[in-house]
Amino acid sequence: MPDPYAILGVPRTASRDEIARAYRRLAKRHHPDVGAAASPTMGRINEAWATLSSPARRAAWDRDHAVIAPPHWAATPVTVARRPEPAPAAPPSRTDSAWVAAAVVLGTVVFVGLAMVGLSFAVGPSDDRVRFESRELAFLHPPEWIVAAGDGSGNERHRVVAHVVTFDVEADSLCTAFGEPCGIDGDAIPPGEASIVITAWDEGTPPVPDPVVTRPFGLDADAVIGGKPAAIDTQDLGDDTILVWYQLSPPGFPERWIEVNVLVHGPSLDQADILGEVALVLDTVDFDP
Repeated sequence: MPDPYAILGVPRTASRDEIARAYRRLAKRHHPDVGAAASPTMGRINEAWATLSSPARRAAWDRDHAVIAPPHWAATPVTVARRPEPAPAAPPSRTDSAWVAAAVVLGTVVFVGLAMVGLSFAVGPSDDRVRFESRELAFLHPPEWIVAAGDGSGNERHRVVAHVVTFDVEADSLCTAFGEPCGIDGDAIPPGEASIVITAWDEGTPPVPDPVVTRPFGLDADAVIGGKPAAIDTQDLGDDTILVWYQLSPPGFPERWIEVNVLVHGPSLDQADILGEVALVLDTVDFDP
């Protein structure tokens, strides 16, 4: 894969906000929705964003593509130092004492330690996400997202694990029963937000969204089984609404798997932002809660 940092034009030290701004800037120039001619450029930009927007995928790429500085073979110049003239003897002062030097070092250490403690209180915890757990899996999500566990209806082989929404919604609107149509459709989702239904399947072969095309081991499953999506598919439903479908691979795949349906509404750049947040949540999925 080409260097995602080079594609987005950011340094390796760039923050996620800097990477997101670079992605939006390039998408506004190359995305077909803004009138750009079809080309592989936007695909490479999306691929670079998918790699760098996820901390786990970014760390893996950085680890596999470490930059090693070339050795420096220049000879060290030889200089001849002149012996300094001896200074006249001076009477000893209090600053020449080893005790004074030790006190200065100790004071510096205490000051730095107090500064670091103060900084830790000011910054606070690095991750305030909330953990959801069920018998099938666990994951971390932003505290403002609403999550409702499945109500156990349906049967043991097909059941809703959770319904997750990224916006305010009435509790009775959440879809927790298997086999019942969900009332939260594209028109009910604010721009740049998503409705996420997570379902557990314990029989059959993993499908893709309608029209169903059976794939015995999922899309690219051999390469990514073990917690990563074994299949990803996208459907454009019109009116700035898309359905993104993920197939997750718990132990025992393909006899059982987790299906994640993400309904997203809004302009394409807003869709990319919220799907980046969904990818961060999926990176935390644990099949052994």
